[in-house]
This record gives sequence, C-alpha cells and structure tokens, in this order.
Amino acid sequence: MESQLAFITICIASASSPGPGMLAVLSNSLNQNMQRTIPVILGISTGLLLASILSNSWLLTLVHTNALAYQVMTGLCSSYIIYLGCRAIYYSTSQALIESRSYGYKSGVLISLLNPKTIVFFGALFPLFVKSEQYFALQAALLTLELVVITLSIHLLLSLATEKVARFLKRYVVTINRLTGLLFIALGLSGLMLQV
Repeated sequence: MESQLAFITICIASASSPGPGMLAVLSNSLNQNMQRTIPVILGISTGLLLASILSNSWLLTLVHTNALAYQVMTGLCSSYIIYLGCRAIYYSTSQALIESRSYGYKSGVLISLLNPKTIVFFGALFPLFVKSEQYFALQAALLTLELVVITLSIHLLLSLATEKVARFLKRYVVTINRLTGLLFIALGLSGLMLQV
C-alpha cells in the first residue's frame, strides 16, 4: 500500500511539474481553447503508453545498457524539444500566427515519447515499483494505466483552468508564447548539457 501511494504521489508530481507536455497544454489552452487542446492531451497520453511499451521492451533496454545509444537518444529528444521552443518563438510574432498554430495529437505523442523526463521515469523509476518478475506485464500495465489517468486528469484540469484565465491574458499572448518557447529551449539544452 505504501509503495502504491508513493507511486501515485510521484505520478502527480511528475504530471504537475513543468515540462514539454505541460507547456504544450498551457500554450494550446491559452491560444486556442480546451476543446482544441484535448487532441494534444490525448496525444501525450498515447505517447506515455508507447513509452511504457518501449521501456519494457528491448529498445530501451539497449538504450540503458549502451551509453552511446543513451546519449544519442537523449540528444535526439533534447533536439526535438529545442525545435518546439524555436517553433513557439517563431510563431509568436503576431496574434494571427499564434492562433493559426497549435499542437495536435501527433505533437502530443512526440512530445511525450521524445521527452527525456519520460524516458527517465520509465527507465529508472518505474522498475522500482514492480514487485517481482512474476506478473511483470500485468504490474507494468497497471502502473502505466495509473500514470496515464493521472496525467490525463491533471492536463485536463490545467487546460480548463488556463482557458478560464485566457481572456485576461490574451493581451500578453505574444510575450507568453515567447517565454514558452524559451522554456522549451532551456529544457532541451539542459538535456543536452547533462550528456557533457
């Protein structure tokens, strides 16, 4: 029971902490509305499911046992997050451009799947909560389901709250999107710096 509570607490903290997924949800909710943010939230959840499958299979086993493979994977993931930051800054030049650009389902999947935090979560922390190798797949599936439901719930609540205050923040939307872009770039650069 204590380990279950610890896992839920870690899931809540992870889903609530700033990261590419949260930034995408905030950005979409601010620039669009909750209805147009739901695809990115569902994409993030799908990406978490895929990351779980990969982390419990040979691919991430290879990445975790081969330092070079891990560095290449982290570099690619960090580069994608930097790309998202540059994209956010590029499209933040005017209200019209901001409203025409949003994150969708595919972006959500990639954000989640290529997020170094997700790789670390599943690769390093996740195995701590699997009791034994017996029924490993069932335990992994249940833990993944808990993480996805918690993340989905937090992102929906975040989107709803952001949509409610968005009308007050609309006059600052260009600045907010530039800051979002800079945060994406900082997250990506921190991932690259950890490799050095």
